[in-house]
Amino acid sequence: MPFRGSLQDIRLFVAAYEEKSFTAAAQRENSTQSGVSHHIRQLEMLLNVKLFVREKVGVTATPVADIFYRKCIETLRGIDDATNRVAQFVPGHQGTFTVGIIPALTHRIVAPTLMRFAQSHPNVKVRIVESFGSLLPQMIASGELDFAISTLHGGETGIRARQLLITPECLVSQATPEQPGPLTTAPPNRPINIAWASRMEGRRAAIMACLSAHDITVDAELEIDSALAMLDLVGRSDWRTVTPCLMIDPEADRQRFAIYPLRDPDVDFSIMLLERTANVLVPEAEAFVEMFTEEARRASDGWMERFAVAQV
Repeated sequence: MPFRGSLQDIRLFVAAYEEKSFTAAAQRENSTQSGVSHHIRQLEMLLNVKLFVREKVGVTATPVADIFYRKCIETLRGIDDATNRVAQFVPGHQGTFTVGIIPALTHRIVAPTLMRFAQSHPNVKVRIVESFGSLLPQMIASGELDFAISTLHGGETGIRARQLLITPECLVSQATPEQPGPLTTAPPNRPINIAWASRMEGRRAAIMACLSAHDITVDAELEIDSALAMLDLVGRSDWRTVTPCLMIDPEADRQRFAIYPLRDPDVDFSIMLLERTANVLVPEAEAFVEMFTEEARRASDGWMERFAVAQV
């Protein structure tokens, strides 16, 4: 049967499905709770099916809503793609997008990416937001971000993840005459003090297992919200941290840091693109992601070559 609803009906249904709440869907779509409820009721009447079970707190999607959601996502992505293609033919078209990036990736990769992107897309405005990986999916869902470059996420409804690159993690310490930079193959011979980036609980288990396998014990721990502050602490003291190897420049940082690769068992860092399931990235955003991935891969490959020479 032909669909006689509106695009707004579909958008509000998708929001309600992903948020599991009419109130949250209204906030996300700049509507009202009663407005969302009205559109959902209208859809249910048009389709002659029940899409949600109203609970005391929130709503639960019915099996038929699961099917309808998948098709609605295809529809919204198709509309987004068509709009993006048409926009390229508008005279004087100037794009803009906002991307969220975790602190571990802003230190060394963002600057060369922006320099390249500005040369090839001078009329496109890019806004970079640095935030924790645990917060980025909600920022995408709320529309605060168009997409994010982060690490593995928890599989939130309405967020699609695409792997861009896998890079090794490493234990970073201050470079000293006894342990010069940029690469060391000898594990610490005494208990270490380790500074963790905030909200990286998901990675700690694998890191601690690797440290234990190398007979590295931890004496003291602390958490720091700022990646730059954490590296400053490591560069000035006997504190260490764990970070993706590509965050450290083997030439520029060789007098300041020494890194010990966390291999055997290997501890890797997955760089992921996160975006709303219902949306398609504009071509300019895709170009930015491609350049970012190239810069990240170049930085990672530089370390992998050193690991190979050192037989790590």
